[in-house]
Formats: sequence, structure tokens, C-alpha cells
Amino acid sequence: MAIPDKIKAHKPDINQYGATEIRCIKNHFYVYEISSKWDAQKHRPKKVTGKCIGKITEKDGFIPNANHFRLYEAVSPVIRTYGVFEMFEQLGKGVSDRLKEVFPDIYREVKTVALLRLVYGCTPRLMKRCFEDSYLVDLYPDIGTCDKTVRNLVSMLGTDREAEMGRYMKMFVSDQSTVLIDGTSLFTRNSDSYARKGYNPEHSQEKQIRLLYLFDSGSHAPVFYRMVPGNIADKAAMADTIKLSGIKSCTVIGDKGFYSKKNVSFLMEKKLNYILPLQRNTKLIREEFETAPDMERWDGQFVFKGRVVWHHKEPCGNAGNYLYIFRDDAKKAKEELKTAQRIEDSQGGGGADMFSDRRKGIFAFVSNRDEEAKKIYLAYKERWDIEQCFDYLKNSVDIGASSQRSNESMLGWTFINHVSLLYFYSLVLAIRKSGMDNEWTPNEVIMIAKNIYKVYTAGILNKDKFIISEVSKKDEELFNALGVDLLRN
Repeated sequence: MAIPDKIKAHKPDINQYGATEIRCIKNHFYVYEISSKWDAQKHRPKKVTGKCIGKITEKDGFIPNANHFRLYEAVSPVIRTYGVFEMFEQLGKGVSDRLKEVFPDIYREVKTVALLRLVYGCTPRLMKRCFEDSYLVDLYPDIGTCDKTVRNLVSMLGTDREAEMGRYMKMFVSDQSTVLIDGTSLFTRNSDSYARKGYNPEHSQEKQIRLLYLFDSGSHAPVFYRMVPGNIADKAAMADTIKLSGIKSCTVIGDKGFYSKKNVSFLMEKKLNYILPLQRNTKLIREEFETAPDMERWDGQFVFKGRVVWHHKEPCGNAGNYLYIFRDDAKKAKEELKTAQRIEDSQGGGGADMFSDRRKGIFAFVSNRDEEAKKIYLAYKERWDIEQCFDYLKNSVDIGASSQRSNESMLGWTFINHVSLLYFYSLVLAIRKSGMDNEWTPNEVIMIAKNIYKVYTAGILNKDKFIISEVSKKDEELFNALGVDLLRN
């Protein structure tokens, strides 16, 4: 029979008795311990019922067993990390809701592991300890987070749930989305087929896998990724990655080493848009842009973050490409200062100036997008957000990826870290929306939020009665500006 609400109201406190459930036996209501255990055959967690710890009556409420070892009240406060998890609970609601839709049986486990990875960067070995010290244990007290359970969850994702992982990612894009694409290397000791030696900007000889990531051009949020063997060039995997995502409009933003006639021909053949930066010594920049007065060769100027940027656009070749040239005098001044410092450090020995004086502050792109020069400039600047994403991704993934022993585990961890990244970007977008992106970084906000705790003082048995550690007025204003209410019920 259904448990009456009047009986449910007397369910014992999780902080004192752990996870429990009420059962009706012959019209009497008993309370049993419950926990979670991984079912290797069904590939999902299952509930494990423990011993009876007491009963509930409408008149007397919860009556614990006389000799139950958890009968006595705690003698010291229970302190749990609260602020950072509540912040992501509110900012990342869309991430959580879609997880629940695609993974209704394991969404709580995936969400919990992803958030613990984001906040603590913890390995499976430390997952249980971090979980029990966090506010997440209040939300999901019955899930298992021990080393073996987490590893089984991750392996199952990579083995049986690849289709669901793809479906989940596609929920963040639409046919009309315009995205940016870029790749990064993850070094690993994995000996299976994905781990191969290949090119990377660090010129490392270690085995690696390549992650191709798609980012929404408006929000800069990561929306789709694909893992490919480390010896596969990005350009060879781009078209298939875009096709798998279902995205119709994509712009490839490369690094300075990507531009070549061969690569441009490939992108044009695949009908992809692109913005490719040129090396400083490129012959496409004519000498007059280095020496002529401002008004003679430049089309005009715009202001970017308080700096004046001169611009020029002209056709490039006969295949529909355009050359965009820019000059940033503030950047030029910084480069000249660095040059002077190098010369001084070398005591006038020469060879300290690594760039031509004529091209300081000048940079150029080739693109098949016929746009205003400022739009091309801003589109390339979006790479900074992408680099921020990759910095987080590498710092987080590197903790566990290097020691994975199978492709299945690698696939599972890559997805877990992608979910972490989505939560991370919910904070990035909130900071940008609040207009504080020049004042606060995501990592700084996370650090502040990690030091806000939920304290259950000794003698308090009701889980709804707690104390939130003190928050300074400045930090309270910060969270309010982000749209986060840490005192909500």
C-alpha cells in the first residue's frame, strides 16, 4: 500500500540514520536501511535493503530500535561543502534535466561523478570520500560512489551507452546552429586502438587521442565532441564529426600552423567555412601595410576592449577567399617592449628580436566568409574561450585518462568530463551575462563557492534545519549577480 504523508513526515533524518525507506508490513510501518550496489549483469546500480532500524506510528513518530547503534545524537557538527554544488545545481539545470531525460536510470550517478570531477578533480579512488563530504550526499543519499562502482559506471557508458551519449550531445545543437570546431590532444598510456603517436602542438612523442570539439558560436559553449585515434589528422575527421552532430553550418578556426594550400583545398572540397591565421612572415601581407600611413591602405578602424584596431579586406586568389589584415598598435607596443627587454637581457648581443620590426602588431587571416572585417576579428577572438575550455578539459581529464586500460573506459570518462564541461560553461555564461567577465574568472568563483558550507550542528536531527556558513557582503552580491540564491529552500 502507499505510505501515507503523515507517516512520511516522520521519516528519520539522513544525517543521523543514513539513507532509509519506509515499508508497510501488516498495516505497520517499519524503517529499513538502504544503499546502492552495482549490478554487473544489468549494468546499472540496484538498491540494497539493509536491516530494520525502527518503526513509525502516527502518534509517536519514529521509534528507533532500543539497541540501534545510531540511536545517539551526533556529538560534533556535520559540515558539508555546499555553495559550489548548489551553484551548479541552479546554473546547470538544463544540463541536469537533459541527463534525466536521456539516462533516466543512471542520471543521478552521471551527474554526481561529473560534478565531483569538476569541483575536486578526484579520481574514482577518492570519489566516495569527496561525495560524503559534499552537499550531493543530501540530494542522492542512496547512490554508490566507491571506486569499483564508479569504474563500472564509466565502463558501462563506454560499452553500452554510446548511442545515448550521442543523443545527449545532439540535444544542445540544432540544424540552424553555427559552430566553431577545434581539436586538442590528450596523452595516455592506453594501449588500445585509440592511443597512437601523432602530431600535436607540444611535439610530444607520447601516445595520444584526439578530441574534436564543436562550440556554439553565440554562447561559446561546448555542444558536441568526437574522440578519434591520435594518428588521425584533424582535417580528416572534421567532416565526419560535423555530419554526426547534425549541424548544418560550421566554421573551422585553425591555429597558425594549419594554413596551407592543401588544407584550404580540403576545406573547400568539404564545403566548410574557415578562418585561418597566417604566419607573421607570410608573403600575402604586402610591404605597404607595414610602412604606409594609416589612411592610405587601411579601410578603417574599430575599438576592441579599449584598443584601436585597424583593418583591411581584399580578395585572395580566385577561389572566393578573402584576406583580412589587422593592426593593433597596443599589441605592437607590447611586442616592442618585449624586444627591448630581450636586447637588454642579452646585453646588446643581438638576436633577441625574434620578429621583424615592420610587422609588430600586424596579423592576418584567410577566410571564405565574406564578412565585415570586425566580424572575422571577433570570430577568431572566440578562440580564447575555446582555449579556456581546453585548459579546463586537459587539467580535468589528465587526472584519469592517462591510466585508463580500455577504450570503453576512455569513452566513458570523456563523456563524464564533457558533462563536467557543460556545468563549467553554465558558470562561464552566467559570468558573461552579468557583465563581470573582466572582473571574475570561473575558477575564482568556484574557489569562493567551495568555501561556503552547510553545517548541521550537534543535536539537530531534522535535515531541514541547518546553518549556512557566513558569506561576505561582496560574495553575496557576486552570487546574486550570477542569479544564484544560496539560501533558497
